[in-house]
Amino acid sequence: MKIQPSTNILVVEDHQGFLTLLIMLLKDLGIKHIQSALTYESGWDAFQKKTPDICIVDIDLGKNQKNGIELAEQIREKDPFIPIIFLTANYTEKYYELSKHIRPSCFMNKELSLLKLYQAIDLALLSRLIEPSTVKMAPIMPHQDIPFLNQSCIFFKVGDVYKNISIDEIAFFYAQGKMTYAKVGKRNLPTNVQLKILEKELYPRFIRIHKTYLVNISFIDAIHLKEDRVDIMEEQLPIGFSYRKDFLDHLKLLK
Repeated sequence: MKIQPSTNILVVEDHQGFLTLLIMLLKDLGIKHIQSALTYESGWDAFQKKTPDICIVDIDLGKNQKNGIELAEQIREKDPFIPIIFLTANYTEKYYELSKHIRPSCFMNKELSLLKLYQAIDLALLSRLIEPSTVKMAPIMPHQDIPFLNQSCIFFKVGDVYKNISIDEIAFFYAQGKMTYAKVGKRNLPTNVQLKILEKELYPRFIRIHKTYLVNISFIDAIHLKEDRVDIMEEQLPIGFSYRKDFLDHLKLLK
């Protein structure tokens, strides 16, 4: 369980004791290049001096200074694609709503373990592998309503918490009533994000096949052209007439 030693990480955390612990854990993961800062100003200065591969930012940087969300907004203006991991001791829906426009790789509470830290960094590095030219990024505006935290995962609200679900685990989305659901294994995870927004954000990994269905092409088991349907995870989903041509053109079927 090691990260590439050449990985450069910036940590901005206002509590010296926790910052020291976090640096120790990062070193245990084999990371040798660690920048650290206790304040908004010193964090921004460190970022400008040497752009890191990943930023780990505490949302609450204490009183009488700008917070971690504002720092992340400034970082995003300079580098729209850099992975940002948010830290918080009190993860709430309010923090999620205030920070989701940043598209963070994930949120971590301060009950850290080596495994949790490794997984968060690994996920962040994977998101960095996306070719920037293939991703259309909207300009960062404060508190903009963007449902995605990045291009590799989505946070779904389950009870009072938000669960981090990898895009690769979602077989398809479907609309039912005023809600949209993600099919993840046998689970159906709800979201109020419309299919047309999901379609725009997740293309080309997901393709619309019907007014009700948006499918992950890697989960398609079979395509039945005569019946106008696809088989996914033992389910049969219809191909809508108005979506058929774009769907088949996208797959570039061999004949």
